[in-house]
Amino acid sequence: MSAVDPTLQPNVAVVTGGSKGIGRAIALALAQRGYSLAILDPHGDGAQVADEARAFAVQALHLPVDVSDPGAVKQAQAVVDQQLGPCRLLVNNAGIFTRAPALEMSFETWQKVIGVNLTGAFLCSQAFAPGMLKAGSGVIINIASGRALQGAAKNGAHYAASKGGLVALTRSLAQEWAPHIRVNTVIPGVTHTDQPLEATTVNELYERGKRIPLGRIGQPEDIAKGVCLLASDDAGYVTGQSLCVNGGAVML
Repeated sequence: MSAVDPTLQPNVAVVTGGSKGIGRAIALALAQRGYSLAILDPHGDGAQVADEARAFAVQALHLPVDVSDPGAVKQAQAVVDQQLGPCRLLVNNAGIFTRAPALEMSFETWQKVIGVNLTGAFLCSQAFAPGMLKAGSGVIINIASGRALQGAAKNGAHYAASKGGLVALTRSLAQEWAPHIRVNTVIPGVTHTDQPLEATTVNELYERGKRIPLGRIGQPEDIAKGVCLLASDDAGYVTGQSLCVNGGAVML
């Protein structure tokens, strides 16, 4: 792929963790809306998602990046600039959840989860924000979790801490980079993805939907629609906020 013509000013979005689940749904929803895409994900499935995105007649590339690696993130930012153009929308969706009780959790497990979920979002924001500030506009959307607000009853102190940190990071960057960059958080509720199915069955997951006011669990596309709303001009006066896309659930 040759270097982008800077006079074309493409509408470029970067989605981390875009190989499956919520990240895949976000990437494809943005492609459908005309965004050129860079999918930053260490998993090979990201290449397939990029292929799917091209069906919407947009440019798309997959970069196998560990977002907790500062050097890799900076290299990815340079490739995006060269091949697609300056990023105007960053979606920090990359996240992992290695379950472990707090008393038995290794330091390495703690560091890895914080590194991908929270540090990764900071590093990507730090890498792509200068281009947005130079252009005078941009949007960053962080994908958190209900655990950011409620904590985790067991096996997830590191995950809850990382997602709670994302909410605080959002509020901080929204103030520091205003008025040029809007920064918001989407907080998904129970959603049909691989992550909750590591600890429960499909039937049990859908049974939880009966206790949600809207009567069902979420689908990745529900979260993607929330992201698209916050990315659009319809949310032009919204920054530093958290949008719960959870069917009205109180306890997630």
